Amino acid sequence: MSLLFQCKTMFKKVLSFVNHLPRFHFWAIISLFFFLFIISLIPIKLDRDTKIKRELILPISDSLKGEYAVAEPLKAIRDHNNKLFPDFSGNREVDITIAAGDTLSEIFSNEGISAAILQELLEADTEYLRLANLLPGQQVQLLISPSSQLLSLKVIIDRANTLSFVLKDDIYISNLEVKEGEWRNSFYKGSVTGSFYISAKKSGLTASQIQQISGALQDKFDFNRQLRAGDTFHVLVAKQYIEGAYSFDSEVLAVIIKTRSGNYTAFLNEDGRYYDKNGKGLTKAYRRYPVNGRPRISSRFNPHRLHPITKRVRPHNGTDFAVSVGTKVYAVGDGVVIRAGYHPAAGNYIVIKHGRKYTSRFLHLSKILVRKGQRVEMGKLIARSGNTGRSTGAHLHYEFHVYNKPVNAMKVNLPLSQEVPKKEIDVFNARRDLSLREMNEL
Repeated sequence: MSLLFQCKTMFKKVLSFVNHLPRFHFWAIISLFFFLFIISLIPIKLDRDTKIKRELILPISDSLKGEYAVAEPLKAIRDHNNKLFPDFSGNREVDITIAAGDTLSEIFSNEGISAAILQELLEADTEYLRLANLLPGQQVQLLISPSSQLLSLKVIIDRANTLSFVLKDDIYISNLEVKEGEWRNSFYKGSVTGSFYISAKKSGLTASQIQQISGALQDKFDFNRQLRAGDTFHVLVAKQYIEGAYSFDSEVLAVIIKTRSGNYTAFLNEDGRYYDKNGKGLTKAYRRYPVNGRPRISSRFNPHRLHPITKRVRPHNGTDFAVSVGTKVYAVGDGVVIRAGYHPAAGNYIVIKHGRKYTSRFLHLSKILVRKGQRVEMGKLIARSGNTGRSTGAHLHYEFHVYNKPVNAMKVNLPLSQEVPKKEIDVFNARRDLSLREMNEL
């Protein structure tokens, strides 16, 4: 009742206010009311062809870096937000840390993947030769379809190398991602108090680095007879660091040995060979053929060759020599054996690194005569040819890589001279002087 009473009271006050308005104001309010009422009854005509433009401003994402946008994988987004997004594809991801005794064949069997797929992967791996022997601690990631088809495989070999295989048009495409990291120089010096090896070890040099020094100067200097107590050595070493951690990959850049009879120098050139301060070669030049003579070539370097066994187009990254089983195989240049073993597709194989620039590979061998980590000289007997792995007959498959890319070994420009070529001498002198400054010798 009180609310109704209040409403009546309010209505009386409003009516009294209107009655006391001047006549002109009263009719003006009435006219305005009727005008608005009529306007509200007029239908509105919509122009559907009219385009309305609005500017949408989005917040800047962290994935925008520089000029281009950087797309992040879904897994990275999941990890960043600490939550999983639903996957409606039905594909499943499998992450495995390799333990002692684990094999890829066993892993595939456990996940229901056909053994034929493993053979296809091994064939695709002949370009890198990294899949056959998994080591404890390595990470393996698989993406598998609902029908147990392997869509992709990733093997994190170490900090610097990640090997991946992706199924595309029913063929597995392989790729080896290599992190170059950062190379930092370290300077070592010492005085000879006993043997050179013991003195160098005391200065901080490793056995591999000492072997590099001995190999660089062995044709010019006798470490056993010419060194005397009190003689000094000065060594500049480049070390590779991946994500701030030492990768244990190093190379000796410069050596100076000061004796009573004179000074001996060695400087590493870009071609992987050592020269003295005047650019004269200290080690033997490269050889074009890994076997004696010039045997018949049964299959040449061909990036688009039809594979004789699989009948698929696969690059033939090497040169096949038609030689019988047991033919002697020699190192084409000074270097270090970085891999030697067996691969189901490549058979017995050897990979030799010649400095940072060059790498040589030898496949389908019958016998391996060197071991991983061993330093070899040009012309050293390293193996005997064979017919191992997936091969159609006895032959030697030989590859030569420049900065990890396969090239035609029969046509590539090799450092065959005993001194730095004239067109490269200025670059060599600049590198030499830079090393001397870091060693406080210039």
